[in-house]
Amino acid sequence: MPQLSAVVIAGEPSSRSREVSQEMAMISALGRPLIDYVLDTLRSCREVSDVLVCVTGSTPLTESHVQSRGFQSISTEGFGYDSDLLQVMRLLSTTYVLAVPANLPLLRPESIDEIVEAFYRSKKSSMVIGVPIDDVQEVIVQPTLVMDMNGVKAMPCGVRIMDRNLALNHSGDAEAYLVTDLEDFTVEVNTIGQLRRAEGILRARGWRGRKP
Repeated sequence: MPQLSAVVIAGEPSSRSREVSQEMAMISALGRPLIDYVLDTLRSCREVSDVLVCVTGSTPLTESHVQSRGFQSISTEGFGYDSDLLQVMRLLSTTYVLAVPANLPLLRPESIDEIVEAFYRSKKSSMVIGVPIDDVQEVIVQPTLVMDMNGVKAMPCGVRIMDRNLALNHSGDAEAYLVTDLEDFTVEVNTIGQLRRAEGILRARGWRGRKP
């Protein structure tokens, strides 16, 4: 049985670009909130045992929405990605944690299962998922962070897998990197342009705005 909790990071009150003023997770893509795509994907993953949503006092609509769908939400102080994630992990009991931003609507179950399996094979205490900088620049003008990942210039997409106990104790070995050019991880919706691109890919995959 999987021993991995998926935590959807949904505490941002708006997109970082400020082009969209509503709660980030509730931005509509083809008539559905971004977070719904992420939740449905994670719920279908064979490697995920449970799905929770990290919210803050700045995201009341997101909290109400995910609860109405039957998902557990955990409210954190809203001090940032790492701080909020640590708060959530203290409340969990599973061995491993998968952190996923709420604004990656192109994620598919097979893509998530693939990176989780890669994490297990790595034998590392944590793994950061990145996308090649050339792929990122097709979507955004200026990447927010560029790192050397396995000799490749890449940007973290916000997806991360870790050993919960080691992360809480700030111990463990050096983190591993997995660089992927899958579009699932490339299009993080923060701007109107990124939203339109995501919608175009969703349509190409056969999504027409119907509920699953």
